[in-house]
Amino acid sequence: MNTPYRTGAVSALLLAASVFPAPASATIYQFDFTGQFTLLDPGGGFIDQQPISSMLTYDDGAGTGFSASLLIDNFITFGATATIYDVSLRRVTGSSLILGNMLADWNGNDGVPLSMVWDASGLFNAIGDGLQVGDVISGTDLSRGGSVIADVGSALPASDSLGLGQGPAPLAVTALNTSTLCTPGLDCLGNALSGGAPFSDDGIGGSPMVDGPFPGLNVNFDIGSGHSLTVSSIIPAPVPAAFWSFGSGLLGLAGIAGRRRTG
Repeated sequence: MNTPYRTGAVSALLLAASVFPAPASATIYQFDFTGQFTLLDPGGGFIDQQPISSMLTYDDGAGTGFSASLLIDNFITFGATATIYDVSLRRVTGSSLILGNMLADWNGNDGVPLSMVWDASGLFNAIGDGLQVGDVISGTDLSRGGSVIADVGSALPASDSLGLGQGPAPLAVTALNTSTLCTPGLDCLGNALSGGAPFSDDGIGGSPMVDGPFPGLNVNFDIGSGHSLTVSSIIPAPVPAAFWSFGSGLLGLAGIAGRRRTG
């Protein structure tokens, strides 16, 4: 299964988005979440599972921009603590998929690149239903004031096929593998944008690690799976002001994109 879309650095995404008319307004959603980290071997066998929690931010804008702060600390794999950072998430145009790229430090191995593709149907459907601060998406239920008000149709994580009992997740990792946008052993370590299109489907949850101590292992971060995605803030913001200020948080690349657009 291949899913075509524009690839490249986040700055390229911002540059591409800038050629379309800016919407009159955008909304920035911030969520606190819990979920599951699941590690699978190259054949799809189970290795480890640990709880995760952090925050992510989504700017709907024209429906084309996605960014997050997804700092996942202190899960234990092979007896050491890993830290995930430099996370960038980007919606695949015309779909409910999100591409994620990030780096991991583990047991003295720094800058190990990770990528994965989420089915974010639950998240996008919940936004379409009209979220309010305090709303909770847990599995496929959207709750407000302790009562379920909608079924948002969250997808099942691909790793759920192993009988791990996770259930649906607003952001569920798929079996899609990203193409490697770097050269293992040369420039993949420390490359926070290592994966992109085209995608392929190997039937195993996550996209195999391409460099570092465990090439071929599949990392899955299922967000809200059996746990929760809670709306902590909703900020209406004018565009283009919000577009550029939010983009500037993406590793400072928005300014570069803006100069290219006007240069």
